[in-house]
Amino acid sequence: DADGNSSDLFKKNWPADLHLIGKDIIRFHTIYWPIFLMALDLPLPKQVFGHPWLLQGDGKMSKSKGNVLYADELVDFFGVDAVRYFVLHEMPFENDGVITWELMVERLNSELANTLGNLVNRTISMSNKYFGGVVENKGVAEAVDDDLKNTILEETKKVDAKMNDLRVADAITEIFNIFKRCNKYIDETTPWTLAKDEEKKDRLATVLYNLTEGISIGAELLFPFMPETSQKIKAQLNAPDRGYEQLGEFGLYPDGGKVVEKPEILFARLDLKEVLEKVEKLHPKKEEPKEEPKEEKPEEKVVDIEAKPEITFDDFAKLQFQVGEIIACEAVK
Repeated sequence: DADGNSSDLFKKNWPADLHLIGKDIIRFHTIYWPIFLMALDLPLPKQVFGHPWLLQGDGKMSKSKGNVLYADELVDFFGVDAVRYFVLHEMPFENDGVITWELMVERLNSELANTLGNLVNRTISMSNKYFGGVVENKGVAEAVDDDLKNTILEETKKVDAKMNDLRVADAITEIFNIFKRCNKYIDETTPWTLAKDEEKKDRLATVLYNLTEGISIGAELLFPFMPETSQKIKAQLNAPDRGYEQLGEFGLYPDGGKVVEKPEILFARLDLKEVLEKVEKLHPKKEEPKEEPKEEKPEEKVVDIEAKPEITFDDFAKLQFQVGEIIACEAVK
């Protein structure tokens, strides 16, 4: 409080480790606000981060253009977590990001529905098809397993480093690199081929355990950015919560755990044409007001003035200059 009688909650939470603001109000929060704090003999924030903007694809948002994107409408179309993902991931550290309906649909289909959603669905479906949903680590390892584990643990460190540098978009990219590596691992190990050979059953079980563990780590890292999606993934895998300090370990998924029988679709693919048609109904495009034609000025005529001979200083001295003051002004009839 201004009188110096601050509450215990204020004393606990101030000074802020990170003061997060939009870049358009940096002046207020890095000049005026610190002056107020110093006048009250209060500590300054330890760090101030002015984040960039999200711009419409065709320029500034304008109601007259009908191109305004409202957060609640985006949520109606894509869901809260998909909007969280897009807003955080499409805003670079140094520059403004771009948001359009087309980009939202493309990102949802390619990254959320395909890279992440399809990975979770395939892994759970194969566990149910081949082992009745039971996930066991039989320890039948190959070189490709080490590469998977090392990549995932390395990406975990990168996420931590990116967040320490406030590079949120880059941190999310590193998390999705884990999911992409898991998808590649499926292509490398071809579980459907292993399933045809009874002698490869333990190898198949190990592959599915590694996949389940890799997704579990990725889901845990995803929680701060997409909390609902993270919880859904862990619930479908029956993966336990793991603390921040345990993210550097591979193999914490309980041996013999059981995934759900029917995986829930995390993100359904959307048809861009259908989305744009719905948007058009919500916000019909308006014609921009036409500018009034400017009145043409009469063409200026250039008149040649004949130069007269120069005068001497004595001639100039004969001129009389006076300063006058206007004391009245009225219209001429």
